[in-house]
Amino acid sequence: MDLSGAWWGQYRYLTGRAVGFWAILDDSGGAFTGTSSEPNSIGHATDLLHAVLRGTREGSAVRFVKAYDGASDAAHAVDYAGTLDRSGERIAGEWRLSTARGSFEMRRTLPDADEEAVERRETADTRA
Repeated sequence: MDLSGAWWGQYRYLTGRAVGFWAILDDSGGAFTGTSSEPNSIGHATDLLHAVLRGTREGSAVRFVKAYDGASDAAHAVDYAGTLDRSGERIAGEWRLSTARGSFEMRRTLPDADEEAVERRETADTRA
C-alpha cells in the first residue's frame, strides 16, 4: 500500500498528554519521505514545530524518523515504529527518544480532504 498523501494524528506521552500533528508523505515503493507540523508544546519561540520524515514500509510494518528542523524550540530526532492496518488508512505504534517513549496514531485524511489538509498546513506554515 502506498502511504502518499495527507495524514492527521497524535502522539502521546506516558503521562497521557497528547499532541496533534499533520503530515504529508510521499511513498516510493516502500521508502517514504515527508514533512510534519505540530503545535509547539515544548517552548515559546514559535506556534508550530516542523520536521522532516524519512522511513520505510515493509508489509504492514512502518518505521520512520521524525527530525525536527531546529528552526524553533526542537532540534532532535524521534524514532517511530508502527503497524499499518489492513485498510491502509491507519498507522499505530510507539515513538522513542532516548529513554522517553509513548504511543502514536495517524490516520489518512479522506481523498477529498487532501487539498484542504495541504491548504491548512500551508496557511499554518505562513503564520509561523
